[in-house]
Amino acid sequence: MNRRLIAIGAEAVLYLEDWLGLIVLVKERVPKGYRRAEFDNYIRKLRTINEARAMIRARELGIPVPRIYDVDPVNMRIRMEYLNGIPLVRLLMNNSEDINDIIINYIRTMGNHIGILHRNGIVHGDPTPANVLIVGDKLYLIDFGLSEMLGRMPMTQDIRMLYKLALDLNVTLRSFEALRKDQSQFLFMEFLNGYKDAMGLELAGKVQAIISKIRKMVRYAVR
Repeated sequence: MNRRLIAIGAEAVLYLEDWLGLIVLVKERVPKGYRRAEFDNYIRKLRTINEARAMIRARELGIPVPRIYDVDPVNMRIRMEYLNGIPLVRLLMNNSEDINDIIINYIRTMGNHIGILHRNGIVHGDPTPANVLIVGDKLYLIDFGLSEMLGRMPMTQDIRMLYKLALDLNVTLRSFEALRKDQSQFLFMEFLNGYKDAMGLELAGKVQAIISKIRKMVRYAVR
């Protein structure tokens, strides 16, 4: 096998490639015709570099993520470890019964992983069950394509930074609402249980309060 396309996303194409005798997953950001070429190249290069840096840093922090093998900022490609696992979103979509203890544990672990990122000044960008992969007995975070490294650890008085973290978690909550509307609050509270273990009660409480404000503003705006 030389190359096999496996997915086409809004930002990039994903394919498997035989690279130096190893089957790897390649994420390649393709040009966007609606953007000026210079700006498009800048955005794709920046996001490629940011994604690789965030994944490498996450791995240093002990969070399971795919290994990075090669970064090509000229062609906007990242070659990484190919993981053949089950997306957490599939379990939430297929489980029509009450949420079982296994899924609850996955949700808490997901929250803990995101909490570790946030505690170290990293915004995932799209922390949803679709970007959580279960491989064996490990839960991996994937797709750091919208990630941002804020450069410092959050402080309780740093409202701008906490707001960015809250926006990240609001994406999580919205994904739970889309998947399991009736159980979304329960799922999010279990997620927060894992998140608080990593972030600490004070910082997590600040972030949670900002999420509530964000959602109130949205409800007001759409009336």
